Amino acid sequence: MYDQLPIRFHPQNPIWRDFNTCFGENLPHPIREWLLDTGSLTKRLIKTSKGHFAVNVLSQRWAAAQFSEYQLLGIKPGEICLIREVLLQCNQSPWVYARSALPLSSLTGKLRHLRHFDNRPLGQLLFNAPKLKRSSFQIAQLNAGQLPLSASAQLENKNAKLWGRRSRFVLYNKPLLVSEIFLPNFQP
Repeated sequence: MYDQLPIRFHPQNPIWRDFNTCFGENLPHPIREWLLDTGSLTKRLIKTSKGHFAVNVLSQRWAAAQFSEYQLLGIKPGEICLIREVLLQCNQSPWVYARSALPLSSLTGKLRHLRHFDNRPLGQLLFNAPKLKRSSFQIAQLNAGQLPLSASAQLENKNAKLWGRRSRFVLYNKPLLVSEIFLPNFQP
């Protein structure tokens, strides 16, 4: 039976859906305003935690993106990307798992410095850039077990249902993708 599955099938990857067509009013109210906020998540987390905010870089490597990420980025599958996975921590607790897919072709010119971005929040750079464009959100509900092991290992409740969002940013006519998953310790 399993050999009949399409090659692109990845059971660990969330199923992302366009918010406007799939979720509507079905999102839980406490997290809804965070999922749909078009401002800087970093700025909002810093404010909510009264400045007790940190970025814990789990991984930053050159790799292939997921098939759905290539689609949203509008680039050919197989193009190498800088994949950056971090935990956004508030009050020394992981609140958000974030994954960024930055195509190699986007990391040139004014964005070349993102190749070595260390533990600074990507959100601060994006929302301070002129002429930033952002796509509408895609939303997913997933199990904590669908997170990479480096992120799920830090969670107490491995069976928690999580909500996430992702969107494409265009900066200097170059696409970047940011996915953000709200973790069980998230306390808005």
